[in-house]
Amino acid sequence: METQFVNDESGMPVKVIIGYDDYLKIAEQLHLPLAPTATIKEPDTFDWYTSTESANSILSGLIALASREERKELDKAIPDESRVAELSALGKEALEQYNNTENFSSPEKMKAIIDKYSPILLAQKKKLQF
Repeated sequence: METQFVNDESGMPVKVIIGYDDYLKIAEQLHLPLAPTATIKEPDTFDWYTSTESANSILSGLIALASREERKELDKAIPDESRVAELSALGKEALEQYNNTENFSSPEKMKAIIDKYSPILLAQKKKLQF
């Protein structure tokens, strides 16, 4: 990197921008300790997006499935009350999680939602296939 001088309005130098290699040479000659380096990992926006979409999709799917199947069960001549109660509770729980904005505040929380509710959604879908 080429050395650059930054001047104020009057033309006086106020900063010098140098490359890191030049900085290392100067620090070594002056016996200065090197500033600690830190690596900051930026969050991967794709991971955030996919986590958000996956969590939303799973919860929305559970809400829709529970509501639809509860309505179908209630429309039967003799509804299975335990199935109605199960579906109602499942729909309410999924809706509470969907409306809780804290669940979407970090990838870890969204992963927990996905890990918990994805198997439940798959199990409910399998019940419908038989």
